[in-house]
Amino acid sequence: MDLIERVDTSSNRHPWEIARCRFFLRLLHRMDVDRMPIRWLDVGAGDAWFAKQLMKSLPPAAQIACWDINYSTTDLAQLAQDQSGLTFVADRPDDHFGGILMLDVIEHIHDDLSFVRDVVDNALDERGWALISVPAYQGLFTSHDTALRHFRRYAPRECTELLRAAGLAIEAQGGLFHTLLPVRGVQAVKERLGKQEMPQTGIGAWKGGPLMTKAVTFALVSESRLSLILGTQTNIVLPGLSFWAFCRRTGVDR
Repeated sequence: MDLIERVDTSSNRHPWEIARCRFFLRLLHRMDVDRMPIRWLDVGAGDAWFAKQLMKSLPPAAQIACWDINYSTTDLAQLAQDQSGLTFVADRPDDHFGGILMLDVIEHIHDDLSFVRDVVDNALDERGWALISVPAYQGLFTSHDTALRHFRRYAPRECTELLRAAGLAIEAQGGLFHTLLPVRGVQAVKERLGKQEMPQTGIGAWKGGPLMTKAVTFALVSESRLSLILGTQTNIVLPGLSFWAFCRRTGVDR
């Protein structure tokens, strides 16, 4: 969860966040990178909930550095008490990492290409990999994106061109949250017509009860299995509310 979306730390996790977490954990396992005791960098780690879930599936020697420029002194003091084996920093570490996560991060960066290129050049091992996800399709940009401080949304081709320009070779890619795409499309049209106001809060404001959370999560997780198959076994990018790409540094011979 982005820090800007925090409302109540005791609230249930949003089904979108739970399904997204499970999908990326399965993807990392499918790409065979979660068995290696490497150092990971989680860029824009937010409240580190995803990193904590990931840590449970990694070898004991693996380490995750959670980097978020929005960590305050108070955040860092509180997070320093974390016992999950994570480290937290507000400035990019000088070290190099075998795996880098940039999950729903670069849409917050004004100069996204320079940012990704800098991370790849200065933080990613020569034989390392990176997993990136972004909100998809600029036509779906609404006041909700503005409230979350997004500069843009990305068409799949735009995102892949950016990643290649930043020095990454794409090994797998795909859409995610396919059934939510038409829902957001209708919302965007209604907002432009002045018939609907988009929510200005993020996933931290989820108020669904346990049964609703479980039901919606089940539906989103179920459809994400198709996303995983298409993204890793075919060249088909099925449109979704999000786009993701698993990459390695250009010119690396595995």
